[in-house]
Amino acid sequence: MSSYGRDTFMGEGTSACTMLINYHCNIIVQKVKTISKLELISFLDTCQREIKLSSNEPHLTSFNYILPALVLIRPSTLVAVARHKFFSLLRTPLMNAIDQWFQNCKLDEKQRLFFRNVTKFLKILFKNTETLDCNPSWLFASSFISMIATQIADLVKSKNYFSDKSKRELKSFTRLFSIYIDYQERINKETSFTKDILFQFVGPIVRCLCSNDYIDSFEMKKSSSRIEQMINSLLTAMVSQYGTLLNKTIPFIFQWNQPMFDAINHLLKLANHKSTNVKVFIDHLPFVNHILTLIDTSILYNNIVESLSSQETMLINTAISFLVKVTSEPTILTYIKQQKTTSILLRLTSTQYEPLRFNTYMLLAHTATEEDIKAMPKPGILVTVVYRSLNTLIREKPDDQNQMRQTLETLKNLVQHDQLKKSLVKINGVPTLVECTKKCIEVVLTSLFEILWTLSFLPDAANVLRANTEFIDKIQMISQSSSNEEMKKLCQGLVWKLIQEPEFLEKIAKKQQDKEDDDASETKVVIGDDGIEHVVRKKKSAQDDADRIFQYDMMISYCHANKDIVYKIHEYLLAQGFKIWIDLNNMFGPAMNAMAEAVENSEFVIMCMSDPYKQSTYCQAEAEYAFNCKRRLLPLIVQTGYRPDGWLGFMIGSRIYVNFGVCDFVTACEKLLNEISLQRKRPLPSATDKLGSHGKPSNKRSESPATSGTLSDEYTKRTISSNFKAKTLKHWTESDLFDFLFDQRLNELMPLCEKMDGQAIIQLYKMCLSQKNETYNLLNAELKSGQQIKLPISVFTRFLSIMERITEPPTPPIFIPIIEEELPYKPSNKSPISLYEMAGTYDNEQQRMIDRIKCIAFRGARDVGATFINRQWISDKIHRTTRFITDWWNKSYDQCFADYSN
Repeated sequence: MSSYGRDTFMGEGTSACTMLINYHCNIIVQKVKTISKLELISFLDTCQREIKLSSNEPHLTSFNYILPALVLIRPSTLVAVARHKFFSLLRTPLMNAIDQWFQNCKLDEKQRLFFRNVTKFLKILFKNTETLDCNPSWLFASSFISMIATQIADLVKSKNYFSDKSKRELKSFTRLFSIYIDYQERINKETSFTKDILFQFVGPIVRCLCSNDYIDSFEMKKSSSRIEQMINSLLTAMVSQYGTLLNKTIPFIFQWNQPMFDAINHLLKLANHKSTNVKVFIDHLPFVNHILTLIDTSILYNNIVESLSSQETMLINTAISFLVKVTSEPTILTYIKQQKTTSILLRLTSTQYEPLRFNTYMLLAHTATEEDIKAMPKPGILVTVVYRSLNTLIREKPDDQNQMRQTLETLKNLVQHDQLKKSLVKINGVPTLVECTKKCIEVVLTSLFEILWTLSFLPDAANVLRANTEFIDKIQMISQSSSNEEMKKLCQGLVWKLIQEPEFLEKIAKKQQDKEDDDASETKVVIGDDGIEHVVRKKKSAQDDADRIFQYDMMISYCHANKDIVYKIHEYLLAQGFKIWIDLNNMFGPAMNAMAEAVENSEFVIMCMSDPYKQSTYCQAEAEYAFNCKRRLLPLIVQTGYRPDGWLGFMIGSRIYVNFGVCDFVTACEKLLNEISLQRKRPLPSATDKLGSHGKPSNKRSESPATSGTLSDEYTKRTISSNFKAKTLKHWTESDLFDFLFDQRLNELMPLCEKMDGQAIIQLYKMCLSQKNETYNLLNAELKSGQQIKLPISVFTRFLSIMERITEPPTPPIFIPIIEEELPYKPSNKSPISLYEMAGTYDNEQQRMIDRIKCIAFRGARDVGATFINRQWISDKIHRTTRFITDWWNKSYDQCFADYSN
């Protein structure tokens, strides 16, 4: 028996021709490494002659002997005989095998083996041929290509082609088609060679890609790892071409026909496949930008309907789903945020197709920044809609865990924003979420507990949770005995925030206060001029207090998503001789008590800031505890393009941070070392100056500014040199701002407003409006650290009062008939009745105001016997007036209501 299995088909029915060919093949195999070109030609001549002499016999068995023998021969020798006429004999049986497979979705054993052998042989032959004048030439003949092209469009229509029984045939066909792909790539590099030789494939391939079965065909595979590899290999090779395609076609989107819509939609479905690794798109951000362009195209979003019956709805839905998927990658998320997409997405929140609307809310939850939220006219609607969807799910579809998980994930991302967090608390969302913990199964409980932990950072929410003894007992039990490690740690976090942290901070404050009382002065015995011993008390210096000894130089607070750069920073600092506490192994964060101990025993806390860090409740707990304990904070940006905002931006305030996303690593580390050195030259803040947001009274005794320090002359003796009153606030320079503060006797604020201008003071005022207590505590701590004085509450409240007066918008006109040029809205052509019934888009207070305006207007029209035309005119004015009021709503509601009521 031969060494390569050709005798498998030898039996009683074997012809003399086949036996002779088998004999010659055995000889060839024995000398494959030394066979010459002439010997190989002689062998092929013999095979060709024997096959022709026995023309009435099937020759698949003979080919299954010959082809494996040829594959073993050195490629250089094989290519030398590529023009031999024997190879033309392969064409007909190959065409028959392909046709048989496409008709019946299967081949018998001889055909299957021949299909594999011939494609393997052709692949090797082509791979080692350097010229475009390839042989056998029939492989690129129009008739042969046409036969294959005819079948391609039907390839994905039957699951049988992708079944395990047909996988060897599919692999052989793929190998054959890869020859044409390689051939086309060679053609593209040649300027003198005709490039339309494979044009017959274009139409069938496009129809295949545009078919509804194309994406579904990837679901037919049972091997998820193979599908994942296939999808990502395809995208890696094609995503740049996809980007080029979109770049050329999007400008002409108004001319797209149905096939074009289908082709782009299926392209996006492939990119959005569940097996896609989104990291593929990190190096192809222009592709992501093309998708953002699609969802901002009027011909698409204006034609969205309540189902997938329109091509525009399908395309926008696929595009939004893709964007939701890729936001899981921090680099892409940062890129999308930089594109300022919030206004685009807000437009889609009113679409009629419910899945698209929900996905838009999910995307907004991921991409909206704190600035975006503050700029929205009614940002609370975001969290309200998702909260209501959650209630509906619990009531009507409690078993739909997938939808429940997505809804909770969206809500979790929304409450990362302080303003939306407060909106959820305001609509009494905390008790409802607590009630949900009794009804939901363990799969979604983790998301619920994480949301509640996030909310617990608000004093109002924390008080509601503390008051629920049943809930407190439940989280304490889970934190001690749950087998679900993630849920256990989430409940430990809740227990920490609601119970343990206030107690820890109170103990620290009391301990530090006692220490300050004991060490406020030191006793010394001296001999006076009269020769008598006297006991002298000397006040301890601030530097003495700064020389506290810590177990660690620093603690590193970071998110597991940024571990690569953080570990690198850790290694660098270790090499500099620092003693460091860092949690290297636990992606869910350490036990809260261990974290607290690490913070208390560290001089510095390094905050490795990024999007994932800001969204992590564990990281927020670490950062806030460090802030409350008055550790020296060292903020680092470890994600390219990230800008700290929300609670994180508030916490770091005006602190200098090192940006590892901008500087090279060595330069950034040098800046970090410099900042450590600078901070060590300043006294360590007293641990008794707390943030004050944990429901526990501070034990710090009141201290007047006079006893701790005074402002320098540059702030108390100033000559007003600018005409700041003649300028608008936003155009003030730093000098204008200082003149204003001096003029209004707000001198204590001047050290805090260094390098600020009019725009900056407006931002500070907005911070004060959104978080009065927190901002006051922050400003007070900054002033005490820099000037050793306290910020009087009278100065702070007077600042708010003055800013409210100078930033208040002008009073709107008090008459209903508003001049056309004053508004950007055109008069409505709706009937008075439909205008009067226009409701549901305003909150209760707004609606009452608008209803009153309507009643006044219609009553006036009725009293004077107005005609229908007069009523229509008044209705138009009402319509424009209500829109006008909506614009002014958040600026001066009281004034609007008073004027319009009159």
